[in-house]
Amino acid sequence: MSIIVLGLIVNTASFSDVAFAEKPDKEDAKKARDAAKDAREQDRKDAKELREDIQEFNDSSVVTSSSSSSIGKVTICHIPPGNPGNNHTISVGSTAVPAHLAHGDIEESCYLANFEDYQAKKESRLAEGLNQKGLTALERAEKLIEKLEQQVGNLEKRLQNLIEKYESGEYYGNISTADVVTNSYGISFVGTATSIYDETVTTKMSGELFMENQVTKPNTSKFKITSGKIMVGDDTYDVVFGKARASSSGPSGDEGSLVIVLQTIDSEENDNTIKITLGFNSPLEGEFGSPAEEFEILDNSKVSGQWILDGSGKLSLEP
Repeated sequence: MSIIVLGLIVNTASFSDVAFAEKPDKEDAKKARDAAKDAREQDRKDAKELREDIQEFNDSSVVTSSSSSSIGKVTICHIPPGNPGNNHTISVGSTAVPAHLAHGDIEESCYLANFEDYQAKKESRLAEGLNQKGLTALERAEKLIEKLEQQVGNLEKRLQNLIEKYESGEYYGNISTADVVTNSYGISFVGTATSIYDETVTTKMSGELFMENQVTKPNTSKFKITSGKIMVGDDTYDVVFGKARASSSGPSGDEGSLVIVLQTIDSEENDNTIKITLGFNSPLEGEFGSPAEEFEILDNSKVSGQWILDGSGKLSLEP
């Protein structure tokens, strides 16, 4: 059957040829896979028979060796001088064995000798591969240790810089116009800590901090954290030193926030940086904290590389 399309005669058989052009290829591929599967199965059978033949030969060779005088023949793998690739198995009288062994023949079948040589080479290659893998693993471990040592070195440098800045006063920034009157404040809070790596992992969190004002300005004030601790689950983070900055926010400055940065030591004597942002409904100005100011812990609060903090609490002026 033919169809006339725009003056052209098109043979409809060509459409079926195109539509099913891939089918023979898929069938051929299936046949090839089946053939490969059959070949692998045959290889396994051949290998099994080979092992059985070798075992049978080993068993019989013991008998041959012990009773050669009665049978009168010994199996030899004859290796022609200068042409070892043409080795072949022969049987000779027991009196001829020493002469054959003297020029390099082997007292067993060439089949078994070649197989043992193959096994020896295979085991040697495997041993080399394992040694190479061991060396590679060792090299990776050494590089990892070197990287960790470098990280520890960088961490120690960072801590040293922090301590130097703290001792010189640079850590707190410019406080040339320090407040004349110093007030003390207490901050307490409770909430939860969520693992940075797995949000399904949470634990209880609480804390208590103490701070003093350093510089008080209309829109931004600076504070020094004098002491405190934070508990996350069973871990306790003791405050070594820290600082805080209060600022007004919102379109009319009717809200306040207090950003706290702490350098702490945990129960395993590891140093940690903790950042906590407290959100208030009113700005922290004048004689704030009496009565106590309530706050929420905002989303960017966390223990470095470990926990995200969430909760609420109160800030109060200490007597």
